[in-house]
Order: sequence, then structure tokens, then C-alpha cells
Amino acid sequence: MLRLNAIQAKPGMTLAMPVYHPAQPSTILLRAGAVLQERTIAALYELGVGELWIEYPHLEQVADCISEEVIQARAETMQVLSDAFDAMRPDVGAELDYRAFRRAIVDLVNALMNNPDAALLVQDMYGCEHPLLQHAANVAYISLLIGLKIDFYLEHQRPRLEPAHARDVSSLGLGAVLHDVGVLKLDEDVVEQYLASGDEYEQRFRQHVKLGYDMVRGQIDPTAASIVLHHHQRFDGSGYPGRKTGAGVHTPAGTDIHVFARIVAAADLFDALRFPPRPPSQPPAPPMPTVRALKRMSEPPISDWIDPVIYLGLLAVVPPYPPGTTVELSNGIKGVVTRWHPDEPCRPVVREIPGLGDKIDAPPGEECNLKDHPELCVVVAHGHDVRNDNFYSSEEVPFDLHGVARALINRAAGPIGKSAKPTDPSSGLAQAG
Repeated sequence: MLRLNAIQAKPGMTLAMPVYHPAQPSTILLRAGAVLQERTIAALYELGVGELWIEYPHLEQVADCISEEVIQARAETMQVLSDAFDAMRPDVGAELDYRAFRRAIVDLVNALMNNPDAALLVQDMYGCEHPLLQHAANVAYISLLIGLKIDFYLEHQRPRLEPAHARDVSSLGLGAVLHDVGVLKLDEDVVEQYLASGDEYEQRFRQHVKLGYDMVRGQIDPTAASIVLHHHQRFDGSGYPGRKTGAGVHTPAGTDIHVFARIVAAADLFDALRFPPRPPSQPPAPPMPTVRALKRMSEPPISDWIDPVIYLGLLAVVPPYPPGTTVELSNGIKGVVTRWHPDEPCRPVVREIPGLGDKIDAPPGEECNLKDHPELCVVVAHGHDVRNDNFYSSEEVPFDLHGVARALINRAAGPIGKSAKPTDPSSGLAQAG
């Protein structure tokens, strides 16, 4: 199968995955196996359906990365968010049903654990009309993906817990989906100003973390509640809120910040780059290409704000060029990504698709593994020029999550330092300073 923008769809194509209603996330518009007709394509485009999965021969590896169970669980999470937003309108005045959030998160965790090959960010989900709700759903999903991938790090960072409990990510997902719930308590003009400017450091907007924490404290697990309060704290100590101590106000840094809050902070930054805040009345702009967002996160100042082990975890679950993505290589070949390498994420395996962008009815060509052809690179991905966005592993900065795991296991008795930026992200050991 391959992933196409709805505008690229042609009559006669067969859906490989179901299509969900953008405004009613749990409602299926078309089921897998449906053959597209011209009027159907026009209706999907008018409804705002962003992407479609189309059947195409000899792309079985792509199918392994997609799970209907995971997509359905993500859609249900979106629906819970949408329903909660409606219930919180001033004219309704209902309280949030935290049990519904927890059920949705547990179902999503189970779906991901049942389908480990599909525990990747392969496609974006659309459904919540309000950008803050879309953001909450995305951050929750990405946080869960990271948490499941770096379970060894959760054990290391939560040594007082039994290993199975330390690896449990249900509270991580619950805190992530509610991380911005305090925004619902802000004055409307404050929210409008934030959505127009994107300034998360504006003094009045910063109050949302405390307002949200006051809402959820005592209603959900304390670990999940702490995410709501601390998800804007940064690894270099430049975030907020600070903690009052006998010596004044102390801003946590490094591993003084709970590992769950560090994960949500990274997911929050990634999604905010790809989908910048916007007023609900303004139509959404195309998302920033994933590869561009990941590269920006690897460079200062953003790289200083993120736990480097968690950034490696993000790279391990968010492919710059997800399987199914249509691409063009620097030699002019057009094709679709079939596989990727977490240790060299910008050098995927690409199968040539003759006629891509036109009829897409020719048999596929040969595969090209870009790891074996360093002279080639991806220059266009899903219609975006990305020739300047690629980044590569090096001896100084290897993308080696397994190496991090080995280092932590070998030094299980040694503490990780409590501050700032590590000098070697591949070591997995933050240096004191």
C-alpha cells in the first residue's frame, strides 16, 4: 500500500485502510476494499479528508507498519477529546469524565502492544476542529510511542518501582492527553492571543499549567497530574514553572524533571513545530514535513531543551520518511518508502514506482537502499522540497538507542546526573554540571 494526499487519488483506486470522518473521528466513511469513484473523491476532499491509503502491489512491508486496531484506538481517543470539549462549553458546564480518558488511553496502549510493528507515527490523524484538541491527541500518541520504545530508560529513571510498574505508560498517556487541559480555564482573549502568536511564555498563558493541575489533582494518578504541571519545564532549566525553595525559586533541570514530563515536553515541541498554533477560524496550513521538524529539534536552542535519550526515542518511533511516503530521490527516481533504518533515519529503502503522480498503474521497479548509496538523498517527500532537511548519524552523534540501553544496563547502579545537557547523547548518561 502507499499513502497519498486525497487530491492525488484517482477513480478506480482501492482503499487499503478505512477512512474516518474528519469531524466525527470514530465514524468510518469508507471501509478498506472500497473502490474510489470520482464523486467519492470529490466528497472526501470537500470533507477535509487529508490522506488515503491505497492498495498497491509489492509493498507488503508498508502494510506491516499499519494497524486498523491502532487507527481505531487513535480515532476513539480523538472522539473522547471532541466530546469533552463540547461538554466543557460554558453553556453546558459539565465536568470532565476522566474515566473516559483513561479507558481511551488504556485501549490505545493495548492496541500498540498488540501491534508492535505499527508502533510508529506513520500518518497524521485529523478529527478535532479545535487545534488545541488536535494537539492533545497528537502529543498523547507520540508520548506513548516514545514511552513504549524507551521502557529501559523508564526503569532506570524510576528505580523505586518494580520494573513492570516502572514501564507502565498508562499514566504517561493520560497526563499527555490532558497536558493542556488548563487552557480551558483561561479567558477567551488569552487563548485567542496564544493561538495567534504561538507565544507559550506569555505571562497569562503560562498560568494554564497551574490551572490544569488544580483541575486534575485528586482526579487522576499523581504521576499523570504532575505532567500537566511540569510539561513546559526544559532539560536546560529554562522552562516553567519554578519550584519555591528556601533559597528562592528553583527551576528544575535535567533529571530533576520527572521522565514522563520530559517525554511529553519533547512530544509537545515536535507537534507544535509541525502544527503551529492557529485560531480555529483559520484553515489549517499543511504540516511541516516530519524530517524538517526532527532536524530543528536536533539543533540549538531546541536541542538544549530536550533529554537526549528521549530525543533518540523520538527518532526511533517517528520516521522522517514514514513507510508509505511518496518521495523523489536526487537522481530523479520517484517511489515510495518501504522500510527505514532508525540508526540512519534519513536513508530509507525506496521502491521505484513508475508513473508516480500520474496514473500509478505500472508495476513497481527495484528497491534502492539509501544506506548503500550515500551519494543519493531524498529531495521531495509527500510534495515538499526537503533537500536541505536531511540529517545523518555521525561518529560524534550516533543514533544508537540500543547503545544507550546497553550503557544504562551496564551502569545500572550508577545515577544519572541531575542537570543540563549531556556531552555525548549516545552514552545515555547526562553529565553533572
